[in-house]
Amino acid sequence: MNGAWVGYLPAGGMFTVLDGARCLDGYNWWQVDYHHATDSIRGWIAEGEGEYWLEPRGRRVAMTDANGRERFYVSTPDGAMEPEGCLQPPDDYTRVQVGYAQLNARTLFMLDHASNLYAAMGGQGGSLRTRITQGSYTGGAEPASFGTHDGGGAVDLSVRDTIRGGILGDVEDLVYVLRVAGFAAWLREADLFYPNSPVHVHAIALGDAELSEAARLQIDGPGGYLRGLDGLIPAYGGPRPDQHGGPVICRWMVEALGITDVTGSLSVEG
Repeated sequence: MNGAWVGYLPAGGMFTVLDGARCLDGYNWWQVDYHHATDSIRGWIAEGEGEYWLEPRGRRVAMTDANGRERFYVSTPDGAMEPEGCLQPPDDYTRVQVGYAQLNARTLFMLDHASNLYAAMGGQGGSLRTRITQGSYTGGAEPASFGTHDGGGAVDLSVRDTIRGGILGDVEDLVYVLRVAGFAAWLREADLFYPNSPVHVHAIALGDAELSEAARLQIDGPGGYLRGLDGLIPAYGGPRPDQHGGPVICRWMVEALGITDVTGSLSVEG
């Protein structure tokens, strides 16, 4: 308790255990290495007090996705494999106002978790809350969204790089962490829906109980995310093959949603 404070691990932060446990000052302590691309931390962290603050997951494994990018997965003691960073959201549908957008608490939890994962990968621009351009429960206010934002679980995010101009250089990482956090997410190109329609990431929360029917079809419909497609309707040139490596599946999604038929593959790198 009298040691030097060296840093902070956010909720859902992933780390490798280096040593421990050591019992001191009434706590079990573990020496850990926090997985962060720019702000890695190595130090000792307490296991808990009354409740556990840490959760053992398994062995960290490097793998490549369908586009050849390195991603990290966790091999659990029962032999299962899931992406590092998987975290089941709460079933909380309280409506929350974020700027001019409205989301439910479940979607906001997922978005904040994606922010932490994005930051750990060295992502640009801070909290994803500041990038919201359209939220949920819009009631048909944006016809080009063809109903996907009429219910819960939907959010659009700007990918403009306000410092360097153009779009963010790590959009693929942004899409990936949104998928790990539980969204079906895709980059929507500029001019896709109408002249000068902005480039953005469109995301739909898997398992949201308040999804509109149009949003649900983007997940498990014939042209949806779980089919390896981009969720677009024919009026906008869809559905097209997913350009981001296929769906990312966490164990909570399989258990909570009953996912059994998923298009997509992974190959072991090491």
